[in-house]
Amino acid sequence: MAGLSKALFASVAIVAASWGFPAAAQTRLFSENSEVQIVIEAPLNTLVRASQRSTDPYPAVATVTPPGATAERFDIELSARGFSRRTGGICNFPPLRLQFDGTRGTFMQGQNRLKLVTRCRSGGNYEQLTALEYTAYRLYNEITPLSYRVRPAQVTYRDTDGRRREETQFNFLIEDLDDVARRNDGLTALDVQSNEVRTSQLNARQAAIYSLFQFMIGNLDFDMVSGHAGEECCHNSKLIAATAETRENVLPVPYDFDYSGFVNAPYAIPPEGVNVTSVRNRRYRGMCRHNDQLPEAIAHFQSRRAAIMQVIAGETRLNESSRRSASSYIDEFYEVIGDPQRVERQIIERCRG
Repeated sequence: MAGLSKALFASVAIVAASWGFPAAAQTRLFSENSEVQIVIEAPLNTLVRASQRSTDPYPAVATVTPPGATAERFDIELSARGFSRRTGGICNFPPLRLQFDGTRGTFMQGQNRLKLVTRCRSGGNYEQLTALEYTAYRLYNEITPLSYRVRPAQVTYRDTDGRRREETQFNFLIEDLDDVARRNDGLTALDVQSNEVRTSQLNARQAAIYSLFQFMIGNLDFDMVSGHAGEECCHNSKLIAATAETRENVLPVPYDFDYSGFVNAPYAIPPEGVNVTSVRNRRYRGMCRHNDQLPEAIAHFQSRRAAIMQVIAGETRLNESSRRSASSYIDEFYEVIGDPQRVERQIIERCRG
């Protein structure tokens, strides 16, 4: 049985997922990119005030209106999530988690626990940061189906405490990891702690794709196999594999791109120990053991350039300044990977381990 799983995984999942072939069908919510309307009614004042010290859930109501369809009402549990944006004094509105129950036969069928990326602070500049992070997820979708799909939403917040003014934000929902795994040839999300998987156990092709993408968007805030001690693996990454017991050909899936140079949030600083002065300065942080896969990975990124640039050009929630800056930043990446000397100097020679 183990041999069969390994063979199937190698022949189907790795080839399809690593080099851009279509993944299997997915849930209705994440089947397209049109914007949904959501109204959330909850004790928001209480939740926001408590969020720096607690992720306790609160009863809430979410009314979801799909494009061209009738509104559907759900009793949910709403909680703050995340760490740095919730506890670090960075944001005055935390990222959220929505816990659904009883969604059968609705637009939200198949959804249970969903992450909602919110606007960190009020104002148009922070709305642009949300749109840029949403775009970063969409760029990785163009590289590999082994990526989180996202769904844009206009979310209206109504405070049942009666203390906060009603507001509407551009937010986006993030696909559940189990759904990412299932739609990629029936793979399985791994429930592991930090450092339970070694870099030698990662699928080399997908690790090279992952690392090159992080270099493309200028993200330094990640790790493929480790995180904070005692926490689930990994730092801004999750792992999937052929079975829950698999510890070879493990596939990393990145998330949380707000500290990237592509987004360029005002609170984003390089992590300790990385010698760059700004997150806009790219630094390759892939592993040296995966360097043999880089030529093929680079060729794949080059083949997807037009599609990637089209995502940026077509993202109507970006203003012209953000779109130009995002396009220019990605063009700079393509200048690097189009020059063998710069590839050697800025990627291969900068690898870790």
